Amino acid sequence: MSMSASTATARASLAYPVIILGRDDSGKAHASFFPATDAQPASRAASLMGMFSLKADSDAVRSLLPKLPKGKLFDSGKAFVPFVKQDLYKQIAAHLPEADRAKAETVRAAPADVSQQGHAATPSNVPDDWSKILVGSLVLATDDPLEGWFEATVVELKPDNVLRLQWRHYLDLPPFNRKLEDVALLHPSIKL
Repeated sequence: MSMSASTATARASLAYPVIILGRDDSGKAHASFFPATDAQPASRAASLMGMFSLKADSDAVRSLLPKLPKGKLFDSGKAFVPFVKQDLYKQIAAHLPEADRAKAETVRAAPADVSQQGHAATPSNVPDDWSKILVGSLVLATDDPLEGWFEATVVELKPDNVLRLQWRHYLDLPPFNRKLEDVALLHPSIKL
């Protein structure tokens, strides 16, 4: 094997970072990058979530990586893919194969989500005080304050001031628990 052929073979087998992108049920753009070490599970997560994965195997795509938040993989096989601005989303989508470009602009249908108690995960109120939080209330929660705060619906009130929550725009992710003091309230003027 010549030197150039072995170099080409080595390049073909290298793992590249991956960008996951897609729109949620509200049409909001989501995208994040995953390092090369997480490329395969991130691509599987994109497929599970009805999103697209784009291998960062060109300089043009790699130049977009610093503009994106880093995604997070979950044990469920799915991923946390934060919101991004429309302009950035369109720049990334332009690098998808032509057949996927139009699909990347379509709004993803959210699965019907019902909690273990049978309550719909759709928010029914925006409380103006922590004492007014009920099942169906819309609050803000975070996995890491550096990643941001996102809307979550209360699906169950548990003992010891623990709330069972479901991400409002990530219905395919499993519900999670937060202590009452670890959630934030939206401004009461927010209209749903």
